[in-house]
Parts: sequence; C-alpha cells; structure tokens
Amino acid sequence: MECRNENFEKIIFEATDNDYNHCIFKNVDFSTCDLSDVYFEECKFINCDFSNSIYSKYISKNNEYINSKFIGTNMIESHLDNVCFKDCTLKYSNLSESVFNKVEFYNCDMSESNFISLEKINKTVFNNCKLIRADFRKTKLDKIDFSTCDISEIMINIEDLKGLIVTSYQAVNISTILGLKIKD
Repeated sequence: MECRNENFEKIIFEATDNDYNHCIFKNVDFSTCDLSDVYFEECKFINCDFSNSIYSKYISKNNEYINSKFIGTNMIESHLDNVCFKDCTLKYSNLSESVFNKVEFYNCDMSESNFISLEKINKTVFNNCKLIRADFRKTKLDKIDFSTCDISEIMINIEDLKGLIVTSYQAVNISTILGLKIKD
C-alpha cells in the first residue's frame, strides 16, 4: 500500500510494509520499530525519534531528517541516496556495510557510531559533526572532508586515510594511528 502527500504528527508509528512518498512526519515516534520493509521517498522527518529502531537493508531516497534522534539505530547494509541529516543525534548507531550516495550530515552527533566497511561513500558531506570514537575502519575516505568535525579518538585503518581532508590539528591526532610520536 502506498501513502502519498500525507502528514503525520505526534503519533507512535507502527511498522507496516507501506511505501511513503512526499509525506511529512512531525514529532513521530519510530523508536523500536522494524522499518526494514518500509520505503520512504521524498519525505521530511522533523523532531522524530528513531532510537533503537531497525533499518537493516533499508532504502532511503531524497529524504530529509531534521532534529531527529537515531540513538542506537541499526542501519546495517542500508542504501542512503540523496539524504540529508540536520541537527540529528545518531550516537551509537550502526551504519556498517551501507552505501552512501550524496548523503549530508550537518551539525550531527554521531559519536561512537559504526561506519565500518561502507561499500560506497560517494559525495558525502560531514559538516560540523561530532565523530568522537566513530569507527570508519575498512571505509575508503578519499575526498571526504572532516575538517569541521570533532574526530577525537576516531578509528580508521591506515590504508583508508589516503585522500581524507583534515586540519593540521586533526592530522596530529590521526598520526597516533600511524604510531608516530611527535616532538616539538
């Protein structure tokens, strides 16, 4: 079943196998839902809670998430295409083995989240994000710009650093991954 051009506000979402197109979700509680079989396209989510929900193998196209919570969300093997997250909290989330195509993160806290083995990270933007103790191992970060982000204690494999854009201060912090000891 398809829902089109609907507005949902202040409800507790119950997982269905519906497709949602051009819908607006405001203050909707998606927490603990299994959304693996739900398809959202060109939807807007404002102040929604996705905490501890399951999005495994989820496909999200042309969606916008504003001031929403994804704490502990399981998004393994998801496909995010032309998706924007603004002022969202994605702490402790697992986005491993996913595909990112034109994904934008603005002012998001993704501390201690997993981005392990991202299959593709094409035209992805991280702007003013907290990536404290985030795990990017086995993810090629070529042309990804972390220069405006807090990347304290980030986990990255040496071979995946090539082409990563960071500030000189961040480069000193990342040098610990290489086993360097910097002396002034």
